[in-house]
Amino acid sequence: MATLKYGIVGWPASYSVSPAMQEAAFVQLGIDATYERLPVEAEALTSRIPALVASGYAGWNVTVPHKQTIIGCIETLDPSAAVAGSVNTVVNRGGSLTGFSTDGYGLEQAIAEAFGAAVVGGTFLFWGTGGAARAAAVHFALHGAARLYFVNRTRSRAEQLAADLAAAVPGVCTIVVDRSADGAIAEAIQQSNVIIQCTSMGLSMDDAVSIPLSYLDCQPDVYDMIYLPTRLITEAAARGCRVADGRGMLLHQGARAFEIWTGQPAPISCMRAALDRELATSARK
Repeated sequence: MATLKYGIVGWPASYSVSPAMQEAAFVQLGIDATYERLPVEAEALTSRIPALVASGYAGWNVTVPHKQTIIGCIETLDPSAAVAGSVNTVVNRGGSLTGFSTDGYGLEQAIAEAFGAAVVGGTFLFWGTGGAARAAAVHFALHGAARLYFVNRTRSRAEQLAADLAAAVPGVCTIVVDRSADGAIAEAIQQSNVIIQCTSMGLSMDDAVSIPLSYLDCQPDVYDMIYLPTRLITEAAARGCRVADGRGMLLHQGARAFEIWTGQPAPISCMRAALDRELATSARK
């Protein structure tokens, strides 16, 4: 039987740490498979995807900037991917492509691990409404969250997400809070099980803290989607908040992709160890 081929499609793709954890999983379960970085520029995406199919790739992950545009190359979408308008996992079944969004699942598992927080019946505040936030909010809405708050620098973008969710998932309560409404934000934070930081602020330790620190005096649980150390995590922990960074989300979205491709339970422990080693190595570079 030929070696199975998987990879991650993005531009650039050189920074991705996914190969380490996916290849560790293949080795752990004795699956003859490889996982490669597949750099694809935006203008080349529509021609490259048929080439991946023709080359025998059994599936691949998708990262920026292709999570939305790749939908035009796919025949079938999982419900979460369809509502989110975002795909991060593709499976090739005999030349027919199906797209999934596992980001929300990854976040769900990460906050359960970090805080014991359940999506079902929960209340969550999303600080930022970009692509990752949208995918996660859709998953939360589809899986029983009671209330979702959105705070975004551009209010209209948050309002569009709230409207899309309300139309797609009857019963979920979506509330947009104005970025300048200090009292409303403080109240929303107090009512939320977890505050989820979804912006790119924090990728550099020189960045300003995305969430004003005064909002953290009530010691909420804080999850930062960025999987490297951030000032927000440091400052929130110093104020007595329980905190977690984005590596749990990264791990579990990848584990779910592995399960979609292989039909086997992902070996979480070995994937986590490989991811931690890779991130530690990257931090030293």
